[in-house]
Amino acid sequence: MKRKIKVLVDGVGGDVGQGILKSLLDIDTSLNLELYASCISDSSSWLYKIKNAYIFPYINDEKFINFLIEFLNKHHIDVYFPTVDSSLIKISKYREYIQEKTGTKIFIDTLSKIEICNDKYLTTCFLRKHHFDVPSSISMDSKELEIFLSSNTFPLILKTKSGNGAKNIFKIESKKSLEPFIGNSEWILQEYLNIENEITSGIYRGKDGEIKGIYTLKRTLKCGSTYHAQRIIDECLEEKLVKIAEKMDMMYLNIQAVYENGKLFPFEFNGRLSGTTGAMRRVFNVPEMYIREYILNEKITASEDKELFFFTRYNEEIIYTQKDRAILKSRSKQDV
Repeated sequence: MKRKIKVLVDGVGGDVGQGILKSLLDIDTSLNLELYASCISDSSSWLYKIKNAYIFPYINDEKFINFLIEFLNKHHIDVYFPTVDSSLIKISKYREYIQEKTGTKIFIDTLSKIEICNDKYLTTCFLRKHHFDVPSSISMDSKELEIFLSSNTFPLILKTKSGNGAKNIFKIESKKSLEPFIGNSEWILQEYLNIENEITSGIYRGKDGEIKGIYTLKRTLKCGSTYHAQRIIDECLEEKLVKIAEKMDMMYLNIQAVYENGKLFPFEFNGRLSGTTGAMRRVFNVPEMYIREYILNEKITASEDKELFFFTRYNEEIIYTQKDRAILKSRSKQDV
């Protein structure tokens, strides 16, 4: 019998962590996976769906990296999928150190690339540098703000440089509305794009550098996450997305953009798996591909799936008892 491959997914109270777990649970059982789940709260839903579930300390805890190393070693974790946006910079910064101390493969890219994904202004700078179309953008602490305002018409979009889930995004109708933010380096001002044509895409590149899977969705959002989506089949669009992914040179890249009149205007990158990972396992299963490549050293083939389909999310209740909560807390304390 094949040895168990132990996989840790964090942030399982969120749609990214849950999507990865759905993808892992959908893999042929012959792969012999043993799943571990973590989150920071005992009310995180999927901690009660996975047998090996743990409450983790906050990422800003000064002892977090040492805790993580001890956890990975204690449970002999082969693969770790970090999913929480606020933790990606720190995990990426210590990636090589953690892998050296544990032997665990971490699904995250280098710090410089994660920093580009984590900062919407750095994202636009990268796109502009490599001559891709990009919405007009400026940092709110730029000395050229007045020039930008004179050459762009309202409405404009104001958003924090870091952040996700449609948080801290405002449609600005006048200069007066901008006054409280002028000089604040944490905010970026952008050209207003037609969000009716917003898309999200995921691109996975294998160990050989070849594209193993790509998908694009036109989606409807609810509270910043995909609620309903339609897959888009468009070879011209995919060629544009692949060029960006190749320039970023990342294992996996999520691109959010507006696509209209044959033009692609990317405005945000995510340097982790997407909230739609679970649904898009129908096209290609990224967690499975990664495990087969990096743990089993298998050569994988690119997905050829071109089927048009739709998906809709729905709510599901997970019921757990006081006893379940007590067991979770007790199990977690043993690892703190």
